[in-house]
Amino acid sequence: MLPDDDTLENGTITLRILLPSRDIGAVIGKKGLTINSIREESESKIKISSSEQDNGSFYREVVITGTVVQVVCAVYLIAKRLEENSSNESDEVRLEVLFPNSITGAVIGRSGETIKELRSKTNTQILVSQDVLFGSTDRSICITGSADDVKECIKYLARILVQNPVKGNYVPFRVNGPMPIQRGRNMVGPHPTTTSRVAGRPLPTNSFMSKNSSSPAATDTMAVQKEFIGCVIGKNGIKIRQIRDLSQAQIRISNQSDEPNRTISITGSPDAVSTAKYLINYQITNEIKKTP
Repeated sequence: MLPDDDTLENGTITLRILLPSRDIGAVIGKKGLTINSIREESESKIKISSSEQDNGSFYREVVITGTVVQVVCAVYLIAKRLEENSSNESDEVRLEVLFPNSITGAVIGRSGETIKELRSKTNTQILVSQDVLFGSTDRSICITGSADDVKECIKYLARILVQNPVKGNYVPFRVNGPMPIQRGRNMVGPHPTTTSRVAGRPLPTNSFMSKNSSSPAATDTMAVQKEFIGCVIGKNGIKIRQIRDLSQAQIRISNQSDEPNRTISITGSPDAVSTAKYLINYQITNEIKKTP
């Protein structure tokens, strides 16, 4: 059952959420005015990882510390900014919450009763990753709904954090590592084939398959102009590593030559190949937009 004890709202917690890098500007605001206003109004401590820390990741980490009331207020104000900045017709926003694996069971409940109640009470869609995120003991809780509904959902999650101290060794997820956030068949939720999104854009359905997927292997190639190969590889190879981990595909890039294009060979399940091609095209499209 969900915790209904209002005294829990005086407990102090730290909540960590992931936001697409493309949306972080709306939260920070010009010269930091928006995030400073959110800090002041919520009376919480908010830290946002820098782009340098995250090595150009698809996501930025937002760490919010305070009482349950303060943290919930901060998340609501952030969700409102995302709602106002959204180009979608729907007023829904999506938040990715990092939750310690040791207490995720308290969110799901026996036979899924708690998470069903949470969805019903808050009118939100909630998906919980079945696996911990790479190199950590965190799991991902993806919440979709209006800013008001997301606020209500976060209130209950925050209370659960107060009620359930982290047990055992806790290894937090780091955004500047590979980013295989699980979706599709690896999520606990009512719609296991829900379309995924990276930086606010849809990914092919059933993407992010587990490494043990039994789908037959597929191979495809892409010809990429030399001038764009750098944005696919990224600084110190961070982007291509993320694309490999996100898609679970094997990706090889041909050596430099006098040819105008470099060849990218992609091998994996059909879903993995499709996801890898999407992410590569996403990187190239973003690079083209930067060109004056």
